[in-house]
Amino acid sequence: MKNKLWIIVAFLFGLTLFGCQTTTTYYQGAKADEEGVVNLPLGKVEGQRWQDLYIAVDYSFDRQGNQLDIDGALSFSDSSKINYTRVPDLKLKLFLLDRDLRVIDYLDIARTLSTSLDAITTFSNRVPLKDGVVSFTFGYEGSFVDSDPESPSSNHVWKLPKRKF
Repeated sequence: MKNKLWIIVAFLFGLTLFGCQTTTTYYQGAKADEEGVVNLPLGKVEGQRWQDLYIAVDYSFDRQGNQLDIDGALSFSDSSKINYTRVPDLKLKLFLLDRDLRVIDYLDIARTLSTSLDAITTFSNRVPLKDGVVSFTFGYEGSFVDSDPESPSSNHVWKLPKRKF
């Protein structure tokens, strides 16, 4: 009986590890839209802006060899402020791309939780660059709560590279 229990525990542990691994590679190979893609030259680039219907990202970066230091601030657009009252959860993602705009690597670089739409979320990250990374783009996924006081509802939003199925 102990052997069966041990096998079940080992199987569940392995399944958990496999599930965690899958989530870290989910977007690898997905294709990013050309709009908003930033080339990664060596050296420092300051005062940049990436924006979308829902968010804006003001950022600077410094690439030294196979390392990228990126810092900035995530804010919400006027459109978001007009149509919604708060953000229960939103993750800002950095997608590292190859020459064909395919995702080689990605990570969450900022997150808001139960945030006012007037809030600014700052970030600062040091990112190792894998071979083949020549550019990056931002993406996000999260939800907003609308401004209807009698019947508020949540709206899930995202901007992510497209995966092939």
